[in-house]
Amino acid sequence: RERLEQIRREALLSNPLLVFDKVLVVKRRSSSHEASGAELGLPSNAQCNASLPREGYDNEIAVLSSLRSDAKWTTVYRPANGGYVGEIALHWDADRLLFSQSDAINWKLLEIHVDGTGLHQVSRMPDDVDSLDACYLPDGRIVFGSTASYQAVPCGDGRNRVSNLYVMDADGCDVRQLCFDQDHNLHPCVLANGQV
Repeated sequence: RERLEQIRREALLSNPLLVFDKVLVVKRRSSSHEASGAELGLPSNAQCNASLPREGYDNEIAVLSSLRSDAKWTTVYRPANGGYVGEIALHWDADRLLFSQSDAINWKLLEIHVDGTGLHQVSRMPDDVDSLDACYLPDGRIVFGSTASYQAVPCGDGRNRVSNLYVMDADGCDVRQLCFDQDHNLHPCVLANGQV
């Protein structure tokens, strides 16, 4: 069994796309063996994170290194309050990252250096608005999802708030709505041609 596991590991790590020695990950555990998607922080396709529980998660952002020898786990950030952390966006310089975090009030966007220093909140929305799922833009601004439009998914009887895309400056100021859809705009990313 050990030999089989060793061969499996060698095969996986021989992929030419995995020619690096560090991986930025989110590690999340459930309290049960038969966890639901919500317990693992996975909303259904008609929901965004705003539909998930805000607390009760056992998760952290970490760096997994020395993949080809004795792998090493280094925690970058672990919320103290049992809030959710996820939707990591690594900066172009790979020196910091954005991520979504929940607390008892709402969902927020935070930024931290990859060494775990410099944690600060980026989003500056009212308490009844969720901000989540961000990515850096090449011009220094940030595109992100927010429930600030106060819309809900029509087929969900108004229970599932919709996330539309917004843009803001790196300091959380000058917020502007980009999309005005009745359904979700989720997981923005910058394509090679500059489009989001």
